[in-house]
Amino acid sequence: MSNTLTLRSSRRWLGALAIGAVLLSAALLAACSPTPSPASIEGPPVRAATPQGDRVMLLTSQWRSFKSPGRGLNRTTYTDLLMDVWGFDAATGQPVWRRRIAEDRSGVNMGREILGAQNGVLWVLQPTGLLGLSTTDGSIVGDSARIEAANPALKGLMPTEAQYYTFDAGGLRFTAADGRKWRMTSQLLRAVADTSAPEKPAPGIALRARVAGGNATWAFMVQGLNTQGLWLGLLSPEQAAELKDARVPRGIDPANHPRTRLWFAKIGARDTFFGRERVYSGFAPYPESPEFLQAGLLTDNRINALPIMLLKPDSVLILHRDRLGDQGRWQLTRISGPRGKVLWTARLPMQGVEAVMPGETSIVLTGRRDEDSLKRHANDRPESVDQLVAIDYATGKAAGYSFLISSTKAEDIPPSPAYPAKTD
Repeated sequence: MSNTLTLRSSRRWLGALAIGAVLLSAALLAACSPTPSPASIEGPPVRAATPQGDRVMLLTSQWRSFKSPGRGLNRTTYTDLLMDVWGFDAATGQPVWRRRIAEDRSGVNMGREILGAQNGVLWVLQPTGLLGLSTTDGSIVGDSARIEAANPALKGLMPTEAQYYTFDAGGLRFTAADGRKWRMTSQLLRAVADTSAPEKPAPGIALRARVAGGNATWAFMVQGLNTQGLWLGLLSPEQAAELKDARVPRGIDPANHPRTRLWFAKIGARDTFFGRERVYSGFAPYPESPEFLQAGLLTDNRINALPIMLLKPDSVLILHRDRLGDQGRWQLTRISGPRGKVLWTARLPMQGVEAVMPGETSIVLTGRRDEDSLKRHANDRPESVDQLVAIDYATGKAAGYSFLISSTKAEDIPPSPAYPAKTD
């Protein structure tokens, strides 16, 4: 009897010990589990055509931290840097491929940037030199070593520093280590002696988007547009009252004139001492135009860029806010002539816009908004997280991706909440 009780007690003790070991292992695993930062967009994105449709490609960095087992000062923190190039469907706003180009312990995210897309190749600069990715699926199709192999005159001369690379309307150009200038051709990995840059983008060339920089969202907003003998633009009642014949609207003034609507005026000309000049007259509001808050006509921020105009029906895109203050979000409205009718309004998941990339059937914007962290504690503040959203021109349907994501394996694409269509 005594031996039986002892055996049963031993089994219970061993069972309790096994459970304790499992709990301890779980605790240690939790202590060592990675804590990721949001993925952050690095540099300008690129929108390019592919056989499968337009792709928006961008570079992100993300830090993944681990803590070793132990307590107090005995614990060590390790940090991995993850650098990924993404390809997004410009119609749906969802990622279709991702390529990890670096995974470094205590790495630095400097020295890497997207240069542009040329004939199906996305050229990315790394500290070790060029990397060419397929715009279709992100597969590696070239690098500096392969370029040197395809061009014997460049053997050992490919540069690694950013100042020796240019991407313009003719595609990728670079200065070799011997001072000679080269340009990539339409043939994969082949380069020729450099010639003067063309004025307009050649077929198959996709330049980087212009980002907001220090001008924030206002970089993508203008007041008006001259077209077919008419001026159309945004005015407040006070601004309109100040205008007289031959006066030119002074520009958007969101601080002093936050509420505006769409107006039009006739454009003529008159002779002056300095020559012919434009004359604006007959200012009147579009009868169906609503008022907008801190609004502007949307542009892509390129030099001398006109506001984005759409056809069938003729219309413009107006970027405006839903409310003043830090909690306000941006909205995009398509408004058409001849009466200023609203076709749709898309609410954007953004407190600030960073890039605007128009296409034939959709427009893609990147920006930022505050979100709760993945492992939020009681006193944590929301983090500013990069966002991407695609809007369909015909319907105003908006869908997108938040970069508040887990640090997954290189071959995986982490899930992220999509933004369903919200239109008026």
